[in-house]
Amino acid sequence: MHATRLALITLSVSLLAGCATTSYPLGMDEDEWARLSPEQQLDARQQQAELDQAERARRAEAARLAAEQEQLEQDRREARLRDAGPGEVVHCVLQDAEGYLGGDWRTADPVGFAVLRGDTKTIEIREKDRSTRRVQAEAHYNGAQVELCRPNRNTCTTLAATQNQLQRGVERHIDLERVARGTLYCDTPTHRTKTRHRTSD
Repeated sequence: MHATRLALITLSVSLLAGCATTSYPLGMDEDEWARLSPEQQLDARQQQAELDQAERARRAEAARLAAEQEQLEQDRREARLRDAGPGEVVHCVLQDAEGYLGGDWRTADPVGFAVLRGDTKTIEIREKDRSTRRVQAEAHYNGAQVELCRPNRNTCTTLAATQNQLQRGVERHIDLERVARGTLYCDTPTHRTKTRHRTSD
């Protein structure tokens, strides 16, 4: 009985070791692993499997909470957009544009977006007739300026205007290094209204 059990343990350890020939459980090095008996090796593998399962569960829960938080933020933005007063939201369209895509400037589809005062909106500039090729920019609005920036960088291009000008609509040529260039048109509604332009995904 003992010999059969020992043989099964040895076989199990061999099979498990075959799946991870260059790593050992519980942070052990090769010498530490070699000093263990087959029974101890099997126990260590089982402990590692339990730890791995717990880590997968932790990551899944973290992903769920992050998705939930993202949805809450999206709901908050949509509520603010619906209830925004004069000057609280700017609507923009980037047209006659090129995006820096695949290492070169290429014709891009027009893209519309809405940005709340003090908020940041990530937009995607997509190649015309090839929407899978895209580049991102971040749009900011502070009530007097609309900025398009390279994500995680300090490089921005700015459309500056007074509130009166924005109410009438302002158009500027913009050139954001290695991201996009074209004509940016922005305006602010003078009354509460829903977003008028197609927003980026």
